[in-house]
Amino acid sequence: MPKVIKDLDKKIIEVATKQLFEKGYAKMTMRSVSDECGIAVGTLYNYYKSKDVIVADVMLVDWNAMIKSVSSSCLSAKSIHDAFKYLYDGVISFSNKYTSVWQEYGNEVSIRQKMPDKFDLLTTQLAGILNEVLVRCHDEKDEFMSVFLAEVILNAATKHGLEYSDVSRVLHRMF
Repeated sequence: MPKVIKDLDKKIIEVATKQLFEKGYAKMTMRSVSDECGIAVGTLYNYYKSKDVIVADVMLVDWNAMIKSVSSSCLSAKSIHDAFKYLYDGVISFSNKYTSVWQEYGNEVSIRQKMPDKFDLLTTQLAGILNEVLVRCHDEKDEFMSVFLAEVILNAATKHGLEYSDVSRVLHRMF
């Protein structure tokens, strides 16, 4: 009978997170994660089919925490401008944390092919928050505007050198 390790999935993510930021994407391996977790590499493959899936889950933990925090801030935002800034700052913080990982991670052809789908998912999540703010602050539900603004946030936040003040000028002209 196989040994059951309580909360192994959480331990795997903790170890992978630590290794990802200490060693970098290229040096973090399925073997190094399994060794540090004290499990066979085959056991790790029962939980995660590849290193890319582990890294995606590591990022997902932080993304979900950021979304939760930003959603909470946006609920109390007095204007679309405040909410937009909360979202922008949250995405910037997330992006800055993972920039070095993406530089290595994004070199993988299989990852680059999946990026458009991931971008759409992130856009949808941000657009949902923005739509709630538009309804509350402007008494209008505008799916297109929400998606457009979400895409602006994601693009601006991941393009280093583009300041919030530049993006904010456009937002002020719109609202």
